[in-house]
Amino acid sequence: MNKDALEAGVPHRRVRNRSEGPCSSRSPVSSLEGPAAQRASTLSGILERRRAAERQMADVFSALPEPAERIPARVTGELGFILHAWDWSETSLLLDVLTVRYGRVFLVARGARRASSQYRGLLTAFCPLRFSWTGSKEAKMLVRAEWQGTMVPLTGEALLSGFYVNELILKLTVREERHPGLFEAYVKAIHALALDERDAMQPALREFEMAVLKAAGWAPAFSDDGRSPWYCVRDGALEGLAGVEGLPEGVRAWPGDLVREMLSGEPMSPAALRASRDILRTLIDFHLDGRSIHSRRILAELNGLQKT
Repeated sequence: MNKDALEAGVPHRRVRNRSEGPCSSRSPVSSLEGPAAQRASTLSGILERRRAAERQMADVFSALPEPAERIPARVTGELGFILHAWDWSETSLLLDVLTVRYGRVFLVARGARRASSQYRGLLTAFCPLRFSWTGSKEAKMLVRAEWQGTMVPLTGEALLSGFYVNELILKLTVREERHPGLFEAYVKAIHALALDERDAMQPALREFEMAVLKAAGWAPAFSDDGRSPWYCVRDGALEGLAGVEGLPEGVRAWPGDLVREMLSGEPMSPAALRASRDILRTLIDFHLDGRSIHSRRILAELNGLQKT
């Protein structure tokens, strides 16, 4: 059985990420244009991407309902995003969907792969949809999916970062568990990635990592009063240290000031961002219990190639 399907807890046929869909791609700047025209066109594109992302984010947040206590047998018009899709049989798809009120939901889209399907080109990641389904078991039957407008498409490193965000939810949360704040944190992360601004990408990813750990019940927290000069990660918690001498091999320590900055909820300095990246990775790896994040490995390989 395929490892991805095993880890996601679904039957396996053939695995496929479906990142294509109604989200349109950006138009490149013509190489025949002069430098001034290229700069103006680039600036115009950046401003338009920002405006489009902000409009879409406002629409999504305009009427978010409270999480529900249980999933009824019939649900209509539930707002959500597809985290992952698997081919199932010759004509159908399996969907893992993050929803507003019900957390992660597992849907079967019968006939979605047929050329004549109502879902053709619609069931794609990073685009908001309204889902209607029936069923009281874990696998529910999708009966309708309604497109909620085009978000700015993710490309390049932003696209891989989007898959990383999706994979964190798949690996660190349980289906049909309510996670207050997770959906909002997800939309904010995708919004930030859609802006395609490198300076905003890393803070957005760190903020989302904190949010998904909190949603899963593993929010980073001090094991002491939070005043220690150094901290390391032990058993999924931040343990205070008087100094760094005598640390076991493989255990890393970070200055207390940077750890406190990470947990302050305020914008972080470059040094605190670097420290938070390593601390949060260590915490996430602990809770993964030996499982790997495939998108993280691909991102690391890509960054390594760019540096050579």
